[in-house]
Amino acid sequence: MTMRALLLFNPNATTTDSRVRDVIAAALASAVDLEVLPTKQRGHATHLVAGALHEGVDAVFALGGDGTANEVLQALAGTDVLLGIVPGGSTNVFARALGLPNDPVQATSVMLEALRAGRSRSITIGRAGDRYFGFNAGFGFDAAVIRHVEQHDSAKKWLRQGAFLWSATSEWFAGAGREEPSTTLTLPGGVTDGPLSLSLIANTDPYTYLGPRPMRVHPDSSFDSGLDLLTVARASTVKFLTIVAGTFRDGAHLRQDGVRYHRDLPGFTLSAPTPQPLMVDGDYAGEHAAVTFAAVPDALRVLV
Repeated sequence: MTMRALLLFNPNATTTDSRVRDVIAAALASAVDLEVLPTKQRGHATHLVAGALHEGVDAVFALGGDGTANEVLQALAGTDVLLGIVPGGSTNVFARALGLPNDPVQATSVMLEALRAGRSRSITIGRAGDRYFGFNAGFGFDAAVIRHVEQHDSAKKWLRQGAFLWSATSEWFAGAGREEPSTTLTLPGGVTDGPLSLSLIANTDPYTYLGPRPMRVHPDSSFDSGLDLLTVARASTVKFLTIVAGTFRDGAHLRQDGVRYHRDLPGFTLSAPTPQPLMVDGDYAGEHAAVTFAAVPDALRVLV
C-alpha cells in the first residue's frame, strides 16, 4: 500500500520560492501519495495536521522555518506519524540539529532515502505548559528577544538573523525587568534556586545558529535525554557578552561565576512575581507567571 503524506508549506518562508517548492513536491510525490497544502495564518498548520491525522495520513512534511515545524509538532506529538522537516526558514535549527542539510532540496533527498529504507528516529521533545517544543525554550530575556522580533516583523524580513541581534541588544539595554534578577527555579524534589537573570532551556545541542556557527549553550543536551537548563544568577553586560562568546567558542561560559548547568532533567518550573514572556522553538508564546517544563521521551518519529 502506498504511503499517504501531507506536505505543508509556509508561503512566507524566507529562503524558498514556488519553484523550489514544486521540485520538492515532485520528488516526494515519486515515493508517496502526496497532498500539498499552504498555511494561511499562525496556528493553521496545527489544524491542518490534526485533520490529516483523522484521515489516516502516514507522514507529514513541513516546508518552512522553525515556527512551521513547531506548529506541526503540536499535532504529531505522541503519534506514530512520521515528521519530515524541510528547511525553508532563515535559521532552521530543528532540521540542522537532526543532522539534515540546510538546503531544502538536499534535505528532501535525505528524507526520501530514509523513507525508502524504512529508517526513522524516535526523539524526546519538550513541553512548556501546554506547548511542545523540539529544540529550545526560554522564559524571560531570550523570550523577550523573540517577542521583540515578532513585534518588528519587517526588520526580520529585511535583516533576517540580524534582527535577532538588534532585538537582543534592545531588550538587554531597554527591556523591562532586565535591571534585577526575578526568576525562581523549582527543581524535582522541591529544591529552589534564584532569583535568576537568565534561564535557557534546551532539548538538544546547539541552542541556535548564527549563520553557519552553532551557539552551544548546552553542549551536553541531546534528543535522547531529558531537558538541559542553564541559569545565570546575575548578569552584567560584560558577563553577558562573555557568556555569549563562550557559547560560540570553547564552552568557557559554563565555568563563569553564577552560571549553573542542569543536565538531563525530567522537568522543572520557572516562576516570577510578574508575568514573563515564554518562547518555544523561536516562537513567542505569551506572558506567564509560572511555567512547568517537562521532557517527553520518544514522543516524535522523525525522518533523518
